[in-house]
Amino acid sequence: WHYCGPERPRGSAMNTTLRPDAMSLEKIAIVGAGGLGREVLSLVRNANEYQPRFDVVGFVDDNIPKGTPVNGIPVIGKLDDIDPREVSGLVFAVGNSKVRKSLVERVENKSFNFPVILHPSVILQDHDRINIGRGSIIAAGTVITTDVLIGDFSLINLTCTIGHDAKLGAYCSLMPSVNISGGATLEEGVFVGTGVKLIKATTLGSFCTIGAGAVVNTDVPADATFAGVPAKPISPNA
Repeated sequence: WHYCGPERPRGSAMNTTLRPDAMSLEKIAIVGAGGLGREVLSLVRNANEYQPRFDVVGFVDDNIPKGTPVNGIPVIGKLDDIDPREVSGLVFAVGNSKVRKSLVERVENKSFNFPVILHPSVILQDHDRINIGRGSIIAAGTVITTDVLIGDFSLINLTCTIGHDAKLGAYCSLMPSVNISGGATLEEGVFVGTGVKLIKATTLGSFCTIGAGAVVNTDVPADATFAGVPAKPISPNA
């Protein structure tokens, strides 16, 4: 188990601002210029105030014309046109797990870096016993306890909690205020809606979807959609 994000104090939120120095900043681009992309830009700017690491050169978006300004930085082109000699790192600000995976697969054989983006207010209670995979994004106010595994390119939005021995596969997406109890397992690509509570030791199958506000106290099969209190399967045609 290990934490692979930026240097930070143990057992508390990062709340000390460091002055920029002459260090070389990594040039990164944010893939996705929608609302989540703008939130991630804000997250990176907050993180840079604590420990300067990134120079955000622009957004990458297949559906917005090159040169369009978004929150003070331009769209620099479509994903397939980005040159790793000019942009060394990519951050995928796309909430849909399947879409995010498909975008990563388009560039994974190129020489891009995929940095972990961690808001300064995130609390890691047991720094050395948390493993955060490459390309993951963890937003403000999240608390992670001990012996937690977070897979590559996962997205953990605002004020989530993740309990001991929880395991999140690659490409998981947690929307704001999700509570994951100890021993829970989320397989690849699980999407968990805002305010969901996942009870201890339950397993969510790959690419399943949990509707906002649900309380999950049973295992959920792969590709299923569950919602409600307690969460139950819902028909795709309902």
